[in-house]
This record gives sequence, structure tokens and C-alpha cells, in this order.
Amino acid sequence: MTQRSIYQNLDPTLNGYHPDWYDKNAKLISRKPGCSVISYQCNGTGILYDYSIFPGIDLIFMDFNCSDIFDEPNEMRNVLEIRHYQEGRVEFEFEGDKVFHLQQDEFCVNGMLNMPARYSFPFDYCSGLSLVLDKNSMTEVTRSQLALFQIDISVLEEDLDTAHQWYICKTPPSMCHVFEELYAAKEHETSQYFRIKVLELLYHATKLRKEDRVAATYYAREHIEIVKRVHKAMLKDLSRSTPLEQFLRGEAISTVTFQTIFKQIYGRSPYAYLKHYRMNSAAVQLRESNESINQIALSLGYSNASKFARAFRDVFGVLPKDYRTAQKAI
Repeated sequence: MTQRSIYQNLDPTLNGYHPDWYDKNAKLISRKPGCSVISYQCNGTGILYDYSIFPGIDLIFMDFNCSDIFDEPNEMRNVLEIRHYQEGRVEFEFEGDKVFHLQQDEFCVNGMLNMPARYSFPFDYCSGLSLVLDKNSMTEVTRSQLALFQIDISVLEEDLDTAHQWYICKTPPSMCHVFEELYAAKEHETSQYFRIKVLELLYHATKLRKEDRVAATYYAREHIEIVKRVHKAMLKDLSRSTPLEQFLRGEAISTVTFQTIFKQIYGRSPYAYLKHYRMNSAAVQLRESNESINQIALSLGYSNASKFARAFRDVFGVLPKDYRTAQKAI
């Protein structure tokens, strides 16, 4: 088949909405040439844009702002999936109550034997994309198109050993600009544009090395629940400085394990997280209230205004009074 005939056989109006790919609460809300828009019924918002790239290949953009836990359809699909998250992080739960987290700017490739049972968003928001390659639905046209760029999905799976485990790594520099361009093009470009970028993404994926893999760290569901429960308690009263050990009394978890899992979920140590949380709360009060800086400091557990000012500068790079002045000038 010639290159010209391959392009002639690509239908620019492909609409590959696959209801069996999504949680039971997903509903198709609109469809236009090459793209289906799916809404998730949840305690917040969940919108997916599913672009049909080639027969058997879909590019799905995901934007969630909710605290729900979603089921991953568990049909044994013969797929390879590439995931990337621009903002937030995702909690994946596997059979046997094993849990791990994929963080912002991490990149992964996984096969059908390692699909999670459920997923949720620890920060209650997440923005990312998923490139789904359904090998059973790929046509000869699709395979010929990939072959033009020396992309062989079976070889990619073997090289990254996706039959046994997820391939996870920090997003390689060669792929960062591709993801940035994909996110920028969402809702603005057509499937023809996304075909170019998907081929570029898959080309770079063939250059990945096993040596760059980051081992996925799994934690027990019971420990995850303890960390989330303590996290909620930590934020309940920001005017008090309560030692971590006091929060952990009576909990079936060691301090070291708690701190490790806390950082995995929330991105920082408990101390650093609470400091940033307090300072972000302070920034809101400085912008939106007329309370004095001393009053704001006391409401956030700082009896010493100088210590509060230093902590605020550590996070925002300016003193509270200068931040307030600059915000009022906007």
C-alpha cells in the first residue's frame, strides 16, 4: 500500500466513542467529526474529550474536579495505554487492596494485564491525557501508517515489558514539548493535527529504555485510609500547632510509614505540606479580607508575626505586607 493510499483510507470523521471504556456514570453529551465529549456524573465535574486518531487508536483528554472514586471497566481488552498528567495526581487501586500514585509530570505505559480496579484524585482535581491503542480494533491501514515511522506496538510492549508491570518514568525531555502541544491544542485542533502529534509521541516512546523505569511503590489500602484521615484532621484547626505524634496516637501505622505515604499522596512532607497550606490560606486572607497581618498570623497558628512573615516569604518570595500591597494594586 502506498503512502498516498494510506492517507486516502483514513476517515477524517471517525467517531470512536467506546462506552465499555468508561465508568458506568459516564454519558456521551456531544459528538462532532473526530471527537466525542463525555461527561461523568459525579460530585463535581468530569469531562473527557475522546479524539479518534486512527482505527484502534484514541487520544482522550481528561479534566476532573471531584472527590469521587471511579471504577475502571475490567473487561480483558487487548490494549496498550500511555498516560500523562499535567496537573494533580491519580490514585490507582489494584486487586488485593494495593494502591499507588501517579504524579504530575510522570509518564507511564501499561498493558491490559495491569489495569487498576478503581481510581480517584487525592487533590480532588486532575488534568491529563490517555493514548489508548486497542490492538483488536487496529486495521491494516493503522498498522501501515505506524510502520511508515518504524513504530511497532508489539515491539514497544516487549521492550518496555508491559506484560508484567507498568513502565513509569519522569516525562523525558524529548516528550515534554509533545505533551505541552497536545494540551494546548485540546478543543482547538482537529484529528488531523492530533494524528501528527500522536505519531511523534509514539516515535519517542520507541526510544524509551528499561533502565529509565521508576519502580512503582504500592501501599496497603488500610494505610492509605489512615493517612487521608490524619490529613483531614491536620487541616481541621489551622490555629493550633499540633505535633504529628498526637495525630497518630491510636493509629496502626508508624511515623516513618505515615510520612512516606503522606509525601507520596500529597507531594510534600507533613510539615512542608501544612506550611504551604497555611501560607496559601494566608494569601487568600491578605487578598480578600481587611484583617491585620497579626490577626491572620494568629488564625494560622503563628503567635510570632516575624516567624509568620518569614514563612510566607519562604513560600511566596515576598513579605505579607508587600504581597497585600501588590494584590490591591492589580
